[in-house]
Amino acid sequence: MERACAWMLIAAIAACGGGSGDREPPGLVTPIATAPAPIDVARASKDGRELARALAQPWRVAAAKLGDHRLTITSTVTVKDGDATLEQLGETVTIEAAAAGPYHATADNTADDGREVIWEGGRLYLRPRYARWHGRGPETDDEPAAIRDQLAAVLGDYVDVLARGLEVSAKGAETVAGRAGQKLELKLAPSPRSAAREALRQRSWRDSVQVVGIGGELVLDDELGVALRAAVTGEVTFERDGKRLTMAITVKQQVDAIAAPTIAPPAADQVVATPTRSREVDDRNALLKGIAPPQGKAAIDEAAPVEPAAPTPAAPTPAAPGASK
Repeated sequence: MERACAWMLIAAIAACGGGSGDREPPGLVTPIATAPAPIDVARASKDGRELARALAQPWRVAAAKLGDHRLTITSTVTVKDGDATLEQLGETVTIEAAAAGPYHATADNTADDGREVIWEGGRLYLRPRYARWHGRGPETDDEPAAIRDQLAAVLGDYVDVLARGLEVSAKGAETVAGRAGQKLELKLAPSPRSAAREALRQRSWRDSVQVVGIGGELVLDDELGVALRAAVTGEVTFERDGKRLTMAITVKQQVDAIAAPTIAPPAADQVVATPTRSREVDDRNALLKGIAPPQGKAAIDEAAPVEPAAPTPAAPTPAAPGASK
């Protein structure tokens, strides 16, 4: 995840953690074909693991039915060795989305980094913080939704870390942004559950996680199973470089119904004129050259017919000695 992979801190949190062995993420060479089971919203209101699974849903599940809305997520993660703070990262993500599909998203953090994305009129406009916009068509039909899913995944990522120690209890109905939901109280279970060993090398650090604290509440949408409002804190210990470290998590999420937002492309003089391609596809093709079929333009180029080369004229046969005489 781009949000997670940008930081040493998040290497200990979400998708980019360290690890060992030769386990590789599925879908790198062959696609993942298994669809997840549908979310049981009633069960998620009383079972920590089902709640974590509900919060991990991509935001596209909710976006269309929420109509015009704003999603705001703030988070802080602190890693300590005893009383010494080793790493800390605060982040704010804001997504304003129109019912018809366009959206404007920003992600900023306390390390003075971030990104901004606009999806409008069939074009993506992207820029890292302090840079000019780059406008282009999407690499795939799914790319605009996938980018928004990545930015909106903060709460689900962190609750997933806490899931093995999460106890949930329903506290009654509550309406947020005009949507009916259930208010849930979150706390540390008396007996944290065991968890299967992580299959991905990037997440193998989680095998050492022990959940030592959870608190907070959220409102879960009755229909969609997404968090309309949330305020969650958690604390875990984990091993890194032979040391037992502590990680504290605070994350808040809020959905607001808004008047139809105006999603407009940036001013023309702020957009880079020379189109460039997303590096991810090119990097993937270089990494897997000879292992998996190429994607994107490289796949088209490979499939294009190749004109046969013109035959090379045969060299003249040398005359035998004395033939010219």
